[in-house]
Amino acid sequence: MDQKGIVTVNEIGEQLNVSTMTVRRDLDELAEDKTIIRIHGGAQSRNYVKMTELSRVEKRALHVDAKNEIAKIVASMIEPGDTVYLGPGTTNELVAQHLEVADVRLITNSLPVFESFEDKTNRYTLQLIGGSYRARSGTFIGSLANEMLERLRFTKAFISVNGISGKSVSNASPEEGQTQRIALNNADQRYVVGDHSKLNKRDFYSFYDLDQIDGLITDSGASPTAIAECNQITKVITAPVIPDNKEEK
Repeated sequence: MDQKGIVTVNEIGEQLNVSTMTVRRDLDELAEDKTIIRIHGGAQSRNYVKMTELSRVEKRALHVDAKNEIAKIVASMIEPGDTVYLGPGTTNELVAQHLEVADVRLITNSLPVFESFEDKTNRYTLQLIGGSYRARSGTFIGSLANEMLERLRFTKAFISVNGISGKSVSNASPEEGQTQRIALNNADQRYVVGDHSKLNKRDFYSFYDLDQIDGLITDSGASPTAIAECNQITKVITAPVIPDNKEEK
């Protein structure tokens, strides 16, 4: 697994000649011990460092519950009358499922984010920024995209990232990072979204500084230490942790 990075339940079952139920149980135990990272349909090695960026399809299977938690927070922060930039990323693709307010202008350079809102155009003004298409992330980038974004202003921008380390906010593509930087610079309120796996991680291209961000939106699975470190730089926004047992009054 360390060489491949991700392995499916079916692959393990076939190689070891055991039932998928047994594989799932063992993977759950290994995940509890933090030996592996449990993902939908399989597991990911904690020791694997991928030299190329995961595709959007691969990312979509990772940390689904955490991403939904973050998407709900993002949706709750959008208000009627807002002009919102939603950057590319599988977390931002989930915002459409949770956004309930109307009278919002939504701008994105992500085809999947655009498509997630397509059947809701009666409630929102939806605009897709064009440019050179980057298939790995489903994103439009390059000079045309940048020129259009330079002319636009947003009340809020929500940018998904691959890594946050110290003050560095990073992703895998310099061109994509440059486009996101323009959107952040042109927003009144700037937010970075990233699930707990992105904290204390660094990707190839650093495109923004965390101390220039109004808030980092992450999930409740982030470690207290990681949250405390980020809180020294910017405001960290997470969903409240609901205790299992409530005291009777």
